[in-house]
Amino acid sequence: MAYKMANQNQADIEDIAQDVFVKVYKNIKSYRKESKLSTWIASIAWKTSIDFTRKKKRSRVEFTEEPELFDEIDYVNSFEQLKQKELKQLVQEVVSSLPVHYQTVLSLFYLEEFSLAEIHEITEMPLGTIKSYLSRARALFKTEQERVHGSDAINLLYKET
Repeated sequence: MAYKMANQNQADIEDIAQDVFVKVYKNIKSYRKESKLSTWIASIAWKTSIDFTRKKKRSRVEFTEEPELFDEIDYVNSFEQLKQKELKQLVQEVVSSLPVHYQTVLSLFYLEEFSLAEIHEITEMPLGTIKSYLSRARALFKTEQERVHGSDAINLLYKET
């Protein structure tokens, strides 16, 4: 979750993760066992990530990193690696172009594999809103994927809700 919210910025990811662990450690006695521990921790991570993102936007000074031109490539599997890298990059580009709340529900549902009920507990969004965001995010994802990739686009989001 921190990875998504921090836009893959390693220093920010580490800051968020550290804040989450400190909050979990300080508040473990308040864990009421009404939900899974992972859901409770994800809820803390969600709120911490949102707070961090808001603070960062207020004091935004952007420095762009130069992209790496050459990565180490295993020449035996270079074609497969290239396909996987391109697919991963496509997904990251498309997801990062979506609004944050859509990114969140997509990440929690597809990447973290939380159920809709668990996402509700984590984000405190109404269940109907989560379903709506997930549906809209899928549609936006598909539209953006087709725009970027043309008619060769494949349906990457296939998991049923």
